[in-house]
Parts: sequence; C-alpha cells; structure tokens
Amino acid sequence: MWTGEKKIAGLGLLVSFGGGLTLGGLRPAGALLTGAAVLAGASTVCAAVLARHRRRTDRTVADLASALARETVLGDLGSRLLAAGDPDRMLRVTAGAAATLLSDVPGGWAAVLSIGPDDDFAVLTADSPDAHLPLEAVPTDLLVRLAGGELVSAGTPSALGLTGFGPERPISLLPLVHGESFFGVLATGSDDQVPAGLAAALQAVRTQASLALEGDALAAELTRRATRDPLTGLGNRQSMRDRLTAALARARRSGKPVGVLLLDLQRFRQVNEVHGHDAGDELLRVVADRLRAGVRTEDTIGRLGGDQFAVIAEDLRTAQDILVIAERLVESLGRSVPVGGRIVRAPASVGIALSHPDTDGPDQLMREAEAAMTSAKRQGGGRYQMHGASA
Repeated sequence: MWTGEKKIAGLGLLVSFGGGLTLGGLRPAGALLTGAAVLAGASTVCAAVLARHRRRTDRTVADLASALARETVLGDLGSRLLAAGDPDRMLRVTAGAAATLLSDVPGGWAAVLSIGPDDDFAVLTADSPDAHLPLEAVPTDLLVRLAGGELVSAGTPSALGLTGFGPERPISLLPLVHGESFFGVLATGSDDQVPAGLAAALQAVRTQASLALEGDALAAELTRRATRDPLTGLGNRQSMRDRLTAALARARRSGKPVGVLLLDLQRFRQVNEVHGHDAGDELLRVVADRLRAGVRTEDTIGRLGGDQFAVIAEDLRTAQDILVIAERLVESLGRSVPVGGRIVRAPASVGIALSHPDTDGPDQLMREAEAAMTSAKRQGGGRYQMHGASA
C-alpha cells in the first residue's frame, strides 16, 4: 500500500498514510478533538468579525438616520422662517430648530438671547414663556465679541462671566449676525461636547436665521422708506392717502365721521431764505414733534411735502371733537421756535374737513380740507377753518 505524508496548509497538521491513519503523529481520537478545537476557534474569530461588522453597519445606519433627521430639520427651517412674519417669531423658530437637533443629546438645550425694548436680554425658546436676563449679566467684552460675529464656547456659562444663565455645563454661543446687523445669540448646551455633524447643523441653523432676519430687516427698511418722510419720520403723502382710504371704510361701518386737518406753515419760506435750509429742516422737525404731542393716540400724522402736514382723526363723536384738536394745534404751532440759535415763528393755517355719507373717497376729503385751509390763510394765518362753515 502507498504510504506518504501530507501537511495540510493552514492547520499545521501532518497526515500520514500507511500502516494506519495518524494526524500529526497523534492517535485519531486526539486528532479529531484538536481539529474540532481549531474549527471552533476559527468560528469564534468569524463571529467576532461579523459582530464588529454588524456594529459598524449599525453605527453607519444610525449616522445616516441622524444626518437625514438633521437635513429634515434644516429643510423645514427655511420655510418656517419665511412664514414666521416677524423677527420675534423668527427667533423662536430658530430656538425650536436648535432644540430639535439637540433633543437626542444628553442634557441638550437651546435658547435665543435677544436684546429687548427695556435694554435687557429676552431669553426666547420655542414654546416656553419669555425669561429675562439683565444686560449687565453679559460682560461687555463678551457682548462685543458676539456682536462682531465670533463664536464662543466654554465649559460652563460662568467661565464666560455669564451669571444666572443656563446650567453649569458646556455652552456654545452662536451670534446671529449679518453684515453690520446683530440680531441676538443662539445659545446651546449639553452634558458633553456635541458631535461634529451636529455642530455643523447648528451652524447652518445660525446661518439660515441670520439671513432670514437680515432679509426681514431690509424689507422693513424698504417699506419704511417707501411710506415715511425721511426728515420727520412721519407718514408721507402716499401713506396718508392709504390710511385715509382705510379710515373711510371703517367710518362707513361704524357711522362715525373721519376728520382731516390740513396744515400749512406761515413764513416757512422766509425761514429758509434768511436762516438757511438747515434751519428750515430743524423747524420742520420741531413742528412734527409738536403735532405728535397735540393729537390723540388714535390719530395719524403725516407730512405731505414742503411745509404741509396732515392729521387724520377717527372715532369722532361730533364736529366739536376735531375743532378741539385744531385749536390745540394752532396754539402749539403759534409759539416761537428756537432754530439755529435764533427764535422764529411759523404759525399754521389749518383747514378741516369731515367725511359724510356722500364723501367720494379720500381725494374729495383732502380737496375739501385744502379749500378750508386756503380760507384760513386768507384770514391772516394762525387760525383754523372748517369746510362748509362760514369764514
């Protein structure tokens, strides 16, 4: 019988043939056991490899799911910011988006700090009632850094000098800025440092919010310029016409008349010619301030151009109500005005018109007020005249 030996690669076993079967010089039973042990070890190694692969796959799937969730939040954020309608709501939407991104992070939280009308910080979240943080609670140097667009992070709020704000855990401050505009700060925090992907998503929230807030501010500024007199800040001619149109519509429903007072300053041209246009501009600003002080809160004031102003008065009970306003304005504008170190006088002539059931729109009411104002000027100025009343 042929006899021989063969080494089986990979197992390091010597198989001999002839005179009986031996495995590496061992008896058959021992060889079988050793082979089983080797196979079991290989199986264990394979199982470990598969487990690691499964864990990597699970992590990859989880990472993809997290990335998809972040993209969904960022995708929704743009449309929500556009639909918000005002800066306060935009800031709340921003805080809500950041909080959603941090919802699966241990200790994750988000809020927006916005400077409020009382020179403090309003702490805004998506749904909670507003909290307030005194302006002095934020160090001046930190505020300067944030207003300059610098992202600031620290192990705790107190490490930044912030007092009474947020838990003493890692915090990041992402300023909402665009160009020269500073809208507030997106503040985020968690128990530990957030993953890189999540940090990038929070940066994207900050960028989207800053752009949306800048766009809203620009739209508001364009609207203001289109409807406001740049010198006095009062409504311009087109704005006053729109306001009067709306007031007449309300008057038809309520049955209460709308009154228009048209004012023209006497000797304004002389002020410009003698003292210069800067003095004339200063006089117009003083007149605007006196008009604001002399009307009711529900009245609307505008500058129609040059030295001509108008007041729209609503919810009048009787004609006497508007005559009281006219008398008060004539008296106020008749007082001397310090301009450029000199004292000048520019009394006003006031024409009054009241709407009635046959009033055919704002243009008719303005024409009637202008006719009454012309009559008042013929009487020497510094007085008022009601349309339809005898001079």
